[in-house]
Amino acid sequence: MEEIQNNIKLLIVEDQPLCRLGIKMTLSDVSVPCELLGEAETVGQAVGFLKERGRELDIILLDYMLPDGTGSDVIEAARKLCPEVKIVVLSGEAGGAIVKQLMDSGINGFMSKNIKPEELGHVLRSVMQGQDYLGEGNMIIEQGVKADMDNLNTLTRREMELVSHCATGLSVKQIADEMCITPHSVENMKSVVFSKLGVKSTNELILFAFRVGLVG
Repeated sequence: MEEIQNNIKLLIVEDQPLCRLGIKMTLSDVSVPCELLGEAETVGQAVGFLKERGRELDIILLDYMLPDGTGSDVIEAARKLCPEVKIVVLSGEAGGAIVKQLMDSGINGFMSKNIKPEELGHVLRSVMQGQDYLGEGNMIIEQGVKADMDNLNTLTRREMELVSHCATGLSVKQIADEMCITPHSVENMKSVVFSKLGVKSTNELILFAFRVGLVG
């Protein structure tokens, strides 16, 4: 792989001081030349930096969860203010659905925060040379799909019917009428389904239904 000649100009967007320090320490050990142009703790700070100096940047190292929004907000701003900048997301908590959303938005790299210096160096080099580094993101998505399908297989036929009705926006009474059971039975069945699928709300249940194809 061709060596990087000029400093890679970076912005770190991360709200946790210790994590930022860890990233900076890791950058000091990577095998590619880097120059840190700025740091941001919030979406607001990141967008402010992008407005002033975004076109100087090569890569944004971006955390997903931020105090005033998410990495998606920063990505949206970057695409408007400095569309040529490359974006690498570092995250320890993003699940499959979030990772897929990030990858669909056109990020150039995805990796966990516990990455080693040599791995980070490889990511930066690859991204700068136009080779997206999304292997870890694809793995998370695949794991998420498998987990969803495993959970789906725990549902009975009637429980899957309930999920489908919920996803179409029917009320509890309407679902009860469709399934010829009482509203109380619907609520009890929903509680069982929530537990089996690991969801906490009807909105999460609807998202699950779309992910696994119970509704189109």
